[in-house]
Amino acid sequence: MTTTPAPGGDPADPFARDAAPAPHALVAPGPGGAEEEPLHLAPAAAGTAADGASLRRNRDFWVVLVGQGISSFGDAITNTALPILVLALTGSGLAMGIVGVLSTLPDLVVGLPAGAYADRWDRRRMMFLADLGRTALTALIPLSVALGGPTLAVIFLVTLPLNVLRVLWIAAYTAAVPGLVGRSLIARANAVFEAVFNVGWVVGPALAGFLSGTIGPGPTIAIDAVSFAISAGALLLVRRPLRPEARTEPTHLVADIREGVAYVARQPTLRAAIALWTTTSVLYAGLTSGLIFYITIDRGLGTDVVGLVLSAYAVGSLGGSLVAARMAFRVVGRVMLVGTVGTGIILVIVARDAPEPLLAGAALVAGVLNANVLVSYLTLRTQLSPDALLGRVGATARTLSVGLMPVGALAAGALLDAIGGMGTLTLMGGASIGAGLGFALLPDVRRARIPRRAAS
Repeated sequence: MTTTPAPGGDPADPFARDAAPAPHALVAPGPGGAEEEPLHLAPAAAGTAADGASLRRNRDFWVVLVGQGISSFGDAITNTALPILVLALTGSGLAMGIVGVLSTLPDLVVGLPAGAYADRWDRRRMMFLADLGRTALTALIPLSVALGGPTLAVIFLVTLPLNVLRVLWIAAYTAAVPGLVGRSLIARANAVFEAVFNVGWVVGPALAGFLSGTIGPGPTIAIDAVSFAISAGALLLVRRPLRPEARTEPTHLVADIREGVAYVARQPTLRAAIALWTTTSVLYAGLTSGLIFYITIDRGLGTDVVGLVLSAYAVGSLGGSLVAARMAFRVVGRVMLVGTVGTGIILVIVARDAPEPLLAGAALVAGVLNANVLVSYLTLRTQLSPDALLGRVGATARTLSVGLMPVGALAAGALLDAIGGMGTLTLMGGASIGAGLGFALLPDVRRARIPRRAAS
């Protein structure tokens, strides 16, 4: 397969208003890691987001931020209501695990091609079409509940394609951020995006828990379908072209994918950070299902407590994101290690029949830790990726971290049926502590840092 993206486009096409911007110059770090050879960033090209000295004056950034903030609210609703719905229909932790597998399998199967396409296609168009498709597919679940249809079968049928679209959207989004805000503002933009996303997760889980107990989890999921439609509409208002660099020669898709994988393989700091993030992602793949099972089945508490705990986690994530935005941590490796060990300790404490206030408090602290880890990791990964490889490096990382999550989700589902929520959360926590201490022995993890010039 070959392709040569055109630099211009049809003026009538809302996704082809302008020519693609020139990429920023980037010299990748050598084999000694980012600290030995800092990034060299050329001044931003004319017409890019870096021309505006502040995110506050970047109209397109605010349009995307508002649209995705609303979408994240819908995601928080479904993330809580869907496991509750599956558990209500089946009473099985394994069924929840199967849904988790279907949710993350697309990252393994289509993650690499999605990244390659994000480096070829108009990234704004990719996000728009993905949001439209997710609107329709998500709406099928509450529609099935309303019509008394085979809801579990519908969930199994739509979960896979729904998450294929999610993979395409994320590939386009992560590749578009530098063009949206400029490389000098990537760290702050990531933190602001994460903070706004978490606003929806503060209210969403609590509202989902309340609505699931009153109108039912099926109708509650309809809110997510509406949020996807709003997100798609917001993307139509973005004026900035978010296309990759126009290619002078056609290239094969397989060669593009291989180039992205090879780049990650050559960068020791990038490899180390991705390896740690992948390990924790697999360990936590079934965490939401485990918490819901533990709270509702093991403890016999209501869905409102589930919403309270998940909302407390989101409050912590919001606070952690604001800290990350202000601090712009350079010592990424240490932040990730502390977050991994700290989250493991919190899970072990939570699994010891913790009272409800302690459950909420532990979730709050875990949210702070996770937000700082996530923002630091994303910023490091983006800063160590050339513009022409942004989509493919991100896709390679997600193929590992999210693509392997079905293993963790299925294992968690089986453990829930075998030893219950308390035992499953205890094992997750212990494994997280072990992973953090183990990776602390690797110099490429301990010394992973964002270059000074990139962190400014």
